[in-house]
Amino acid sequence: MDARTVRRASLAALFGEWLLPSRSMKRRAWPAGLGLLYIALIGALGGLRADHVFIGLLGFLDLYNEKTRAFLAHFFPFILTGAIYDSMRYYYWPGIAGRVHVAEPHRLELSWFGLHGLTPNEWLDAHRSPVLDLACGFAYLVYVGEYLAIAFLLFFRRRFDVLRTFALSFLMVNLLGFATYFVYPAAPPWYVTAFGDGPARMDVHSVAAAASRFDLLLGTHFFDEMYGRGVDVYGAYPSLHVAYPLLAAWAAFRVPELRWVRVPAVCFFLLMCLSAVYLQHHYVIDVLLGVAYAAATAAIVAGLRAIHLRSLARGGDRRSTALPAGP
Repeated sequence: MDARTVRRASLAALFGEWLLPSRSMKRRAWPAGLGLLYIALIGALGGLRADHVFIGLLGFLDLYNEKTRAFLAHFFPFILTGAIYDSMRYYYWPGIAGRVHVAEPHRLELSWFGLHGLTPNEWLDAHRSPVLDLACGFAYLVYVGEYLAIAFLLFFRRRFDVLRTFALSFLMVNLLGFATYFVYPAAPPWYVTAFGDGPARMDVHSVAAAASRFDLLLGTHFFDEMYGRGVDVYGAYPSLHVAYPLLAAWAAFRVPELRWVRVPAVCFFLLMCLSAVYLQHHYVIDVLLGVAYAAATAAIVAGLRAIHLRSLARGGDRRSTALPAGP
């Protein structure tokens, strides 16, 4: 059998593992039921869209075969994060009413990082560049895709140990960020530029800010569509845009097979730090908070997983010592 035939046989086996339903796997109803319950709940609350139905139907992956079940299990933290973020449209505005900080973040940024009486955002806005518009807009467009790409690489390289930590870190850093949106709602730089530092308006929608220049240059509408669904208008603290690529770079350094990703991942992280400020979505302080949140999350999740693995190992040792001695 030649090499080409072997490759074809291997590809056929691989696709068969994914495309053919399992005949031996024990089925369970609750993942699919949970997905249907999610669809029904959103339908009852109002605002059901096609993407909600798609997310809910992902629960049926658990019923199909071993590969799709494993995929759903490992990527469930990403799915859950999206569902939690989307749910904020039901309670975000009542949760922050009367507590939005507008002038304080701007004054703090100016005192810590001011340049000739301007915040770095204001200085960069006065020194615009089409090259930076394209580069920074691109970074903002694909930052979630970069994170998911690393997750897919880990999954298909069977580095499930790192993927579990990576996925849980994504969920945790988002939960910490979402909680901060309510604990300390902060107006982003674009809001101060557009409306001043007076009391926060509750009739403002999320906007693309300077990222709209990317669309103007290319004749596209990516950012209008992205930010048209956003609800966290006053979620400047922290910058999750920065947290994601930092966690992606961390994962690349954890896996020897991904050493070729390391330099691009670090460069993308640095570009994102610039983009968050250049595009008027975050202050430098927000970027530093995003870095701190990502570093703390990675350390906490990795530590918890290490404790869990040690506990499992100790349990295995106790069971082995409890076995009767052999002849």
